[in-house]
Amino acid sequence: MLNHKLNNSLGVNLAGHITGDFGLAEAARGNLRALEAARIPFAVKDLKIDWLPNSDTTYKKFSDDNPYPINIVQTNPNWVDQILAGYFPGIGSEYFKGKYNIGVWLWELPVFPSEWQWAFDLFDEIWTTSNFCAEAFSAVSKVPVLKIPVSLAFPQPLLTRENLNLPKNKFIFLFMFDFGSSFERKNPFATVEAFKRAFGKSNPDVLLVLKFANSHLFPQRRQELIDLAEGWSSLHFIDGHLQKAEIHALVNSCDCYVSLHRAEGFGLTMSEAMYYGKPVIATAYSSNMEFMNVGNSFPVKYELVTTTEDYGAYPKGSVWAEPDIDRAASLMQYVFENDREAQKVGKIAAKEMRSLLSPQTVGIKIKNRLEFISAHLNQSLLSNRFHELQTERDLLARQAQAWRQTALQVQKELAKSSQLQLQQR
Repeated sequence: MLNHKLNNSLGVNLAGHITGDFGLAEAARGNLRALEAARIPFAVKDLKIDWLPNSDTTYKKFSDDNPYPINIVQTNPNWVDQILAGYFPGIGSEYFKGKYNIGVWLWELPVFPSEWQWAFDLFDEIWTTSNFCAEAFSAVSKVPVLKIPVSLAFPQPLLTRENLNLPKNKFIFLFMFDFGSSFERKNPFATVEAFKRAFGKSNPDVLLVLKFANSHLFPQRRQELIDLAEGWSSLHFIDGHLQKAEIHALVNSCDCYVSLHRAEGFGLTMSEAMYYGKPVIATAYSSNMEFMNVGNSFPVKYELVTTTEDYGAYPKGSVWAEPDIDRAASLMQYVFENDREAQKVGKIAAKEMRSLLSPQTVGIKIKNRLEFISAHLNQSLLSNRFHELQTERDLLARQAQAWRQTALQVQKELAKSSQLQLQQR
């Protein structure tokens, strides 16, 4: 049962990558925005990954305490494992003790990773950002899986194209991605190829901007991308980290956003572009189709393919989409040649994003679920799966240590025996 000393008012403790500049972090801030809109009090713990940028200052008040009966732990299982290992200062197994624990995860493929399945045992329920993800999780989960989308609320950018060193008089297509989020999944080669087929080298009125980060971690792929652009003055790369105000301004400054991805766990860059009223051309597959349709964007048809090799976290034999590059090229031509019609589609997108994914709308969903959980907390025992698993891991660790010691002892005895035999000879 809950400790009676806990604050039993409706409130949550949220642990996530709050200051990070990547998708999981923006999703966590989205839930904080929704909690604020629903007037639900929260205590926040920032899970800072040292080797990634942590420059977002939207939320600054953090605490190692978790006074409320419900925890929301907003990071994928690989980083939950790091919580257990003590990677993040000020948080460990005690954070979970006696609480109702909710995990918030994202995944990009229809099959959930087998190496992550252990993490279901640590939580009482899982939240995820789309039905696409929820179906993958539910197929193997023993606990409830709910869809809670990312809430969107972005400022009106003050920076202009001039501030970003972009031309004023060109039609700009934009694609943004992180090399660390899987180059193959993001599929930038397809966007470059579609642009080339659409406009060739002779059209001086168009520009494709690719903004990417963490390319230094994948030098070979980076060089391949540079080679692909050689001799094409209409291709422009922005390599490296930008401040959040610059990112918003970059999205707001483009005329059309393009993403010929193979799979997405939500599609944050697409949703942001639509929020700013931009026509979006994107693969009509995976989680982005939760908010994209033929009325508010330009979906690209695709074929499902099975991968023939491993791509980072995505093993050989995975299924994802292969977008139709010719179709994408024709849509890019259409948007360029029919700017007014494209802008009308963008306006519909902005209206829908600001309504369906507003902090107020998502906040109501979260509040309803938290109220249901709170109403039942005192009527049932909270799960101790987390601590049971920790105990089991500790036992296995002790057994492994004992086996290592036994093996060392056997090796010593064998060495002694061999030495005696040599001496007797």
